[in-house]
Amino acid sequence: MAILKVGDVLEDRYRIDTPIARGGMSTVYRCVDLRLGRSVAVKVMDQAYVNDPVFLQRFRREARSMAQLSHPNLVNVYDFSSSGDHAFLVMELITGGTLRELLAERGPMPPHAAVEVMRGMLRGLAAAHGAGMVHRDIKPDNVLINSDHQVKLSDFGLVRAASAGQSLDNKIVGTVAYLSPEQVEGREIGPESDVYSAGIVLFELLTGVTPFRGDDDMEHAYVRLEQSVPAPSSLIDGVPSLMDALVSTATSMDPGDRFADAGEFLEALEDVAGELNLPGFRVPAPINSAAHRAHAAAPTTQPTDMFTTQLPGLGDETSVIPAAHETSILPPVVPETEMVPRVTPVPDRDAVEVAEPESGESDSGDGGTAPLSNRSGLRLTLWLILVGLIIAAVAVGGWWFGSGRYGEIPQVIGMDEVQAVSMVEDAGYGAVTELRYDNDTSDGAVIGTEPSFGSRLPRGQDVTVLVSQGRPVVPDLDGDRSVAAVRSALENRTLVWVEGPAEYSDDISAGEVVSTSPSPGSTVDVGAHVQVHLSRGPAPVSVPDVSGMDVDQATKALERVGLKVDHTVKAFDAGTREGHVYGTEPSASRQISRGDSVVLKVSNAISVPEVEGMKESDALKTLADAGLTVASTSRNASESAASADTVVGVSPRPGGLIDPAAPQVSLELAGQVDVPNIVGKRIGEARELLDKAGLELDSDAADDERVITQTPRARSHAAVGTAIQVRSI
Repeated sequence: MAILKVGDVLEDRYRIDTPIARGGMSTVYRCVDLRLGRSVAVKVMDQAYVNDPVFLQRFRREARSMAQLSHPNLVNVYDFSSSGDHAFLVMELITGGTLRELLAERGPMPPHAAVEVMRGMLRGLAAAHGAGMVHRDIKPDNVLINSDHQVKLSDFGLVRAASAGQSLDNKIVGTVAYLSPEQVEGREIGPESDVYSAGIVLFELLTGVTPFRGDDDMEHAYVRLEQSVPAPSSLIDGVPSLMDALVSTATSMDPGDRFADAGEFLEALEDVAGELNLPGFRVPAPINSAAHRAHAAAPTTQPTDMFTTQLPGLGDETSVIPAAHETSILPPVVPETEMVPRVTPVPDRDAVEVAEPESGESDSGDGGTAPLSNRSGLRLTLWLILVGLIIAAVAVGGWWFGSGRYGEIPQVIGMDEVQAVSMVEDAGYGAVTELRYDNDTSDGAVIGTEPSFGSRLPRGQDVTVLVSQGRPVVPDLDGDRSVAAVRSALENRTLVWVEGPAEYSDDISAGEVVSTSPSPGSTVDVGAHVQVHLSRGPAPVSVPDVSGMDVDQATKALERVGLKVDHTVKAFDAGTREGHVYGTEPSASRQISRGDSVVLKVSNAISVPEVEGMKESDALKTLADAGLTVASTSRNASESAASADTVVGVSPRPGGLIDPAAPQVSLELAGQVDVPNIVGKRIGEARELLDKAGLELDSDAADDERVITQTPRARSHAAVGTAIQVRSI
């Protein structure tokens, strides 16, 4: 099996640009989907595990689990393959990084920032719990932050159905620092186990550390069976008691005392955020991340329509290429909403003391420097000049503003377009209009201006009047359904493209947009996410079994399921009559795409006609008309007929099927004949009758004599060629 390197192409579709990160069982590469022209993350299983059924099953389970879920806070899966030399999973590509990397850069978070991270993570986890799944490996490494500040949950490699319980071998699965007590004990687990791990993540966000320690992994794991998670406020100042209570409930030793699932945890988190009146926060993407480094290392000649998405976490064994970064505790981060510029105070000029010369120093003379004091004549002169300039500038500014050169932009909010334009022009400005979508302003009403109301601007300049288009509407799909066209239509309406699961379509070409959710024509909020479903082409159908049908019947049966007949191929089949179908290509039950063509295999077998009872000459003509020849003729001594040239048998039997490549049969003629009645006949007439029957006349009498007796007697059977003895007079 070849080692993958930059430039390799997986399955003629995914070209490797650069490695992003490597884990114990897999490596994630940044790749280009050559078919759709976008960047993706491809997680390739290590060669050592490709033929291991246990690890391969885990890889397949991850693909299926992720593909079954569709949510803005969950990673999207595009493709999976395990049929070739490599097993790999194709997912969204992230140009941000992991929560682990963000914690390493910025240290513990203030409550409002921690709440925003948890809000995104729990929404994704709630979707998984709602689908009956348990993640089993919740940790900062598997929480991703995209460059658009979206928080997503990834890495479903350990996911199981909630009803599946614990693994059969009772091994501890997951990452030690975030294991729930029931995971450590090997007991059956459910959504409450993920809630416990999520509570540990919240503790770490607030404090910068995980709650338990141990000399080794086993001690680290078992300490949670004896100790409760401490209150975050006991480690770091400023954590509200309500946040302590959230962590305490989520990390209770008894699963029954925790939140039932991520949805319940999320509701409690929102209640606490509301109670504490926490400000909003945009979660920043980490700067020093593996994804960023991979993005910087990627070739610059990328397709222009690529979009950035998400990279899944690689688990506890993940190492970042080229070097790993340990989590470090840094000073608390001031959130973006609280950041203000830091101003260094300048001392009062009059408070500055200037050193006087020491005793014995001259204030003048060779090599001496006269100190400058606030009593210096030169300094005073400079100061007076500066003050004069300031006064002059104020005077000029007052004259400039007071002269009428500047005006104030009028208030036009709520007016219609005509009124607003008229008012702006009456104020001395040029008016240009711009349409904007707005959730709260009706279509046609003015939202405001740019610059805004009250701003001062030189008269004669243009002011943009912002006219509402109302709330945006999901675009229709009646025209161009290409990815570029639909994405552009969404962006023009402020809507965000979110790729959903692909769908089969008989009418829409593969790779084009089949449908959206919400559906076209739906009115949504500004900036709403619209899930877009691309076509997978026609749905696969099973080739029906048309064996034994004639060509017309088989063609209709195939057309009923959406398939076409390409052409027919004739060949001999010992079990199928001429002109009837004995098979198809592809064969029956094979899955192919609707609209594909099928080749019919039609039998050319020759059916042996019924010739028994015919004269030999008639039988030969009938067989020849069917395309058959007589290879041999024999007599059947046990069969009798009216004449010796009567056919009493054929091989193969009538109805048998013969290969046209060897179209031969064997005939059997009667071995005995019925002795005709010749008594009373003249000798000449009797001889003629017997000759036709295949018998001979044993008599030297004249032809005009009459037969008075015969042996054998009439209506008895005699072998062909038997001489009939007579007496005549």
